[in-house]
Amino acid sequence: MSATDLKPNRLAAAKKVLAEFIGGRKNDRIGLVVFAAQGYTQCPLTLDYPVLLKFLDNSYIGLIEDGTAIGMALATSANRLKDSSAKSKIAVLLTDGVNNRGAIDPLTAAQMARAVGVKVYTIGVGREGVFTQTVDDPMYGKRRVRVRTQIDETLLRRIAQATGGRYYRAQDEKALLDIYKEIDRLEKTDIKMKVYTRYTDWFMWLIIPALAALASELMLPATRWRVAP
Repeated sequence: MSATDLKPNRLAAAKKVLAEFIGGRKNDRIGLVVFAAQGYTQCPLTLDYPVLLKFLDNSYIGLIEDGTAIGMALATSANRLKDSSAKSKIAVLLTDGVNNRGAIDPLTAAQMARAVGVKVYTIGVGREGVFTQTVDDPMYGKRRVRVRTQIDETLLRRIAQATGGRYYRAQDEKALLDIYKEIDRLEKTDIKMKVYTRYTDWFMWLIIPALAALASELMLPATRWRVAP
């Protein structure tokens, strides 16, 4: 995710688009699962979007051992969503690589997600080819190298198809933003709400002065302030 075909790199571009997507939510519980060699919950399902955005901002390359454990990430997401009572349960799986780590096969994880009613939208981000990216070399520290990137589109399509979702390819920032907008449109759910209104009667505060004015009008003809004919 440190390849620079998306600016300034794939991870930063994905975080920016995801932050905009979260900013447009109102009543959706959203969680965040990050993965490399393993997958773990960075933020559980929540309606507290400012907290979620902080967890997103604190997700960085090197947080987990290097690798691509797509199956572990998907299984973790399905486990988080399985007890949700939401009518629509979706997971958006975004990756720029090929599954090469983890104890759970991605297609097995897809079946797990389907069994608990989770629809998975998969996104392959970035272009295939040779790009410059930053690596953390144990001997020389962080340095820029040229590496060849590859995305397993066949696997991502099979995961999406197995769960009733769709596969998307984002080769630039605009395409990634458009994908999240389309997912938002596809997953709209009507929400029925009961609204209670509390009324407070203030008419008594107006009746008292009105009665006083009426009484004054009836009494004035009997006083020295009456109007002469």
